[in-house]
Amino acid sequence: MEDVIERPVTIAQVARDAGVSIPTVSRVMNGSAPVADATRRSVLRSIEDLGYHPNPMARGLSRGQSDTVLVVVPHITEPSVALRLGGLISVLRESPYELHLVDLERPASKRLHPLGEIVQRNRPAGVIIFSLPPDEADHRGFRDAGVPVVLVDAPSDELLSDTIDDVAGGVLATQHLISLGHTRIAFVGDQEETAIGVPASADRRRGFQRAMKDARLEVSPQYVRTVPHGTETARTVAEDLLRLDQPPTAVVAASDVQAFGVLAAARDCGIRVPKDLSVVGFDDIYAACLTGLTTVRQPLEISGRRAGLRLLDMLGHWPTQEMPDLPPLKLVVRDTTGPCPSSTAQEPMLAVSIRAAHTDTKVSIRLESASR
Repeated sequence: MEDVIERPVTIAQVARDAGVSIPTVSRVMNGSAPVADATRRSVLRSIEDLGYHPNPMARGLSRGQSDTVLVVVPHITEPSVALRLGGLISVLRESPYELHLVDLERPASKRLHPLGEIVQRNRPAGVIIFSLPPDEADHRGFRDAGVPVVLVDAPSDELLSDTIDDVAGGVLATQHLISLGHTRIAFVGDQEETAIGVPASADRRRGFQRAMKDARLEVSPQYVRTVPHGTETARTVAEDLLRLDQPPTAVVAASDVQAFGVLAAARDCGIRVPKDLSVVGFDDIYAACLTGLTTVRQPLEISGRRAGLRLLDMLGHWPTQEMPDLPPLKLVVRDTTGPCPSSTAQEPMLAVSIRAAHTDTKVSIRLESASR
C-alpha cells in the first residue's frame, strides 16, 4: 500500500476557516498592521485547530529576515522585461521582501512548467507574473498554494492585473504610417503558434489588420510575417520582405527589438530609412530613443511599480510610494518614419476616415498617386 502524502495546510485554508482575507492572516502572523482583537483571536484559533505551519520563506519576516516575492517572467533578457523589473524593484527595496526571479526562457516553457506548479514549488509570500495569462489549472495551483498573485500584462477575471490595449496599439502604429501616405505596409511579429500564453504580438497584428481594413487598404499575405522572437529572426524575414518584387514601403514591428532587426535588414539591402522605408516599433525601450526609432510607448516601468505596490498591500505592508496612474499608449514619432516615396505610391487619390479601436482619436487621410 502506498503511503499517503498529506499536503501542508495553507494560509488560504486558515483564512477561509477564520472567515477573513489572506492579507488579514498575514497581518496577524507578522504584526505588520493593527488587527481587531476578536479577529486576531479567530485567526490564531484557526491556525491552532488546522495545525498551520508557515513555510521557511513565510517565517522569515518574524525572525527579522527578508521574505520572498516570486516573480515569473518570459524572456528575461528582453529590455521590456528589464524596465518592468526596474519599476518593481524600486518598490520592493522599500519593503522587507526579497525578489526571487524565475525565467521561463521562452513562453512555450509554460507547457512544461505550469505557473501553479512553480508557485507551489517555491512557496513564496507573494507572486507577480509578467505577460503569462494563467489557465484554470494555474488558478487551482494558486488557490492551493494560498498566496496572493498579481499579474502584469496578462488578462484575468480572477486576479489583479494591469493590461494595455495591444489591438489599439497596433491600430495607432499603422494609422501613423497610413497618414504619411503608405499603402504597402508589412507587419513583423512573434510566431504565434509557439507563443504560448503571450498574446501581445497577435493582438498588435490584429490592430494592424484592423487599421488597414478601416482605411480600405489590402494586406497582402506575404506582408504578414511571424517568426520566433528576436532581432536576428526579424532581420532575416525583413530582408526577404525587402527583396520582393513589390516590397513594402513601411513596416509595423510588434516590438522595438524586432524593429531593430528590420532597420538592420534595410541597411544591409542599401535601403534608406525613412526616405525609402518607414519603420514603427512597440514598447519604447531605452535603445529606441538612442536609435531614433518611431514607436508606440507603453508604461513598462510604471506597470512594474503598480504590481509591486498592489502585492505589498495584499501582504499587509504599506510602502511610502503612492499608486501611480497607468498612462495610455502613446505614439512617439522620431526619425524612422516619413512620407511614402512618391515613386512607390500605389493607389489613386483616396480619402478615408479611420477611428482607432477603443480611442477617441480620428485621423483623416488623403492619398495621392504619383501621376497627380
